[in-house]
Amino acid sequence: MDDDFDYHGTHPAAPDPDAVPVRWTPVLRHPDRARIRDYTCECLPVVFEDCRAGGQGFIRRYDRSVVPWAVADSPRINVSAAETLWRQLIDGKAR
Repeated sequence: MDDDFDYHGTHPAAPDPDAVPVRWTPVLRHPDRARIRDYTCECLPVVFEDCRAGGQGFIRRYDRSVVPWAVADSPRINVSAAETLWRQLIDGKAR
């Protein structure tokens, strides 16, 4: 294996000026267990996870630029809508 291999995960695009705002709800205790389907690169200060739990989907947002980290969830929505929201965040169409 090459020790110089530098892997980065998905980097979301910068939000467009007209990006749809997401209603982030702070997680005030340890986040509930969820199946993580996808996530953005760990090299960024804000990391997103595409989550599923209880037949619903949501996005979890970790803001690591503050101490302690600020963790927030999007609303829990049907899986199809969660997949759309994930794509919007990655493409810079949601913030």
